[in-house]
Amino acid sequence: MTTVACKVAPLLCAALMLTACGKEEAEMPEKPRPVKVLRVLPTDVADIIAQTGEIQPHTETDLGFRVNGRIVSRTADVGARVSAGETIAVLDSSDIANEVRAAEADLESASAAETAARSTLDRQRSLFDKQVVAKPALETADAEWRSAASRREAAEANLENARNKLGYTKLVAVDAGVVTAIGANAGQVVGAGQMVVRVASDGAKDAVFNVSERLISGASEDIPVRVALTSDPAVNVLGSVREISPAADPVTRTYRVRVALPGAPKAMTLGATVSGTVEIPGGKVMVVPALAITSRSSSPAVFVVDTATSKLALKSVVVARYTDTSAVIQSGLAVGDEVVVAGVSKLRPDQAVKLEEAGQ
Repeated sequence: MTTVACKVAPLLCAALMLTACGKEEAEMPEKPRPVKVLRVLPTDVADIIAQTGEIQPHTETDLGFRVNGRIVSRTADVGARVSAGETIAVLDSSDIANEVRAAEADLESASAAETAARSTLDRQRSLFDKQVVAKPALETADAEWRSAASRREAAEANLENARNKLGYTKLVAVDAGVVTAIGANAGQVVGAGQMVVRVASDGAKDAVFNVSERLISGASEDIPVRVALTSDPAVNVLGSVREISPAADPVTRTYRVRVALPGAPKAMTLGATVSGTVEIPGGKVMVVPALAITSRSSSPAVFVVDTATSKLALKSVVVARYTDTSAVIQSGLAVGDEVVVAGVSKLRPDQAVKLEEAGQ
């Protein structure tokens, strides 16, 4: 027994020593953890808003005939370029040509009747001067001449209308441009005013966007818009809002906004996809690095240092939006709060820390 006791005694002593050392380590205070902090201050930050749209012509015109008829030919197709005064389509003009001939005959007859009435009036006036006929005969001849002259004027107007209608059988481009749509083909009977060809005029171009009501109400019409090709952002131009639709689209509930693009590059062809960027003043907000954001009950939060105790507190915040490197805080922070900006995943509330300023 004495031999066993001598062997066990050293083991018990060693265990007691280890237990004592563990109690001493547990009772030692935790060293403050160095953390980088940022003292948050109100900052003026603008809302940068980007929308996708397309290039459309500044002026697009629906061309149609001014008279009814059957199309006998149409020379322009979608994508074709037309010049001002160029004939795009032609109606069957046989019926209107007959109207012209009939009007010419009516004018010839009315002119002959007027000439005869004028001769009768001159003869009656001569006889009246010689006191051969009474005054009522002269007045009758004068009335007949005036009536004949009126019929001749009406015949001239009818002939002019008929000739105009004959000219209307040719559909002519008003301005130079590109055909963007076709409304009727050769052989089709069309009514006056029906769209046959749609032409986008050369020259000025617009960028067209569908914008939500929130953005419409928060921006002024004179705000500049930077428009760039999505395929090549280096091709861009500064535009201005030209038109905002007065009513929302019944399906998408968005408003159509047209942005005038003075001096638009040639690369911005009709139908090209573009992005429009505007800056809307957002007022005073708090901005912290994105790395400072952690979570609390699945909501955004940040660690703030209590300068009185040098311990951490976890504050819930409302993030207005994120950028590539930062978070814009809408609420939850006070001016001058010391926010931890790095290593937040390894921190815990009430942890003692030592400050290292990250900047103002």
